[in-house]
Amino acid sequence: MMKTLRNDRGVVMIAALGIIVALAGLSLVVATSGQMSTLTGAIASQAAAAFYAADGGAYYSLGDNDNFDPNVPTRVVDLATSPASLPSTVTSSFVNYRALPGNLLIRTTDGRVRAAQFGQNEGLGKMYYFRLDSVKNKAAVGVDPASRVQMEAAKPGPCADCGS
Repeated sequence: MMKTLRNDRGVVMIAALGIIVALAGLSLVVATSGQMSTLTGAIASQAAAAFYAADGGAYYSLGDNDNFDPNVPTRVVDLATSPASLPSTVTSSFVNYRALPGNLLIRTTDGRVRAAQFGQNEGLGKMYYFRLDSVKNKAAVGVDPASRVQMEAAKPGPCADCGS
């Protein structure tokens, strides 16, 4: 009986080493998972900030009447140097001039909702259409996420029958 006990002495040490290796592997997996969670959270936060910078630039430029001049083919404004101090650049370009079909409510560049009936000809509103393309400015090379917001905005055009 004594002989069999002596032969099994190393089994406990091997089992203990196996448990230590398993626990080390488990702690490595937990540490890596926590690190990846932190990284993806930071990237998601930066991506959200990039979107809001581009979105804020687009909406801020709705209030700038200089962006809605049909005689200027394309206007590029860096809003980082504007009073808004947004890290984005907005490109405004004239799309076309057209009458609106039917009785519509529209949101104009001053932010109000109005009926689309401006002129007497055809009883339809005539509108200038502009495309606003807002892009977040790149601040760093590498992980600095980019974002772009595009929208169309309308501005009432001249009324042929009312002299405006």
